[in-house]
Amino acid sequence: MKASQRATRTGQRTDWDSYFLNIARETASRSNCMRARHGAVIVRARRIRSTGYNGPPSGHAHCSDGACPRASSQTPSGWLNENCIAIHAEANAILYASPEEREGAAIYITGVPCFGCAKLIANSGIDEVVTTGEVYEGWDMVRRFLLDCGVRVRLLG
Repeated sequence: MKASQRATRTGQRTDWDSYFLNIARETASRSNCMRARHGAVIVRARRIRSTGYNGPPSGHAHCSDGACPRASSQTPSGWLNENCIAIHAEANAILYASPEEREGAAIYITGVPCFGCAKLIANSGIDEVVTTGEVYEGWDMVRRFLLDCGVRVRLLG
């Protein structure tokens, strides 16, 4: 049985990583992106400091309401993000956490971060990335960048 599936009825408790990744998955359910739904949770001292999911800025029409210029294109995932109106889950979580809340925190993400989000994470005070996402071409470079910036990376199975 996966750690994330442990039931309290057996007397076992869900481990912290699974707990926060499950919350990130639930946060992702708020996304209205037509291509991918991601969630992020910033945690410091086992307390949630912020959450975020990918979607357009507040007040803008939702992607699912036809506002996404990429939805009808054949652009591969992870490419031409500058044409995307959505703010990534990691960026939203960082935006809604104060610098004090981010300092020394971990960010739990439902997907592996893109290079742009990796730069934000590296400069935000967050010192650990925990993810279960599928890796993409170029992920090794992003991972090395985070490690070079002093950010630990854990890709869980």
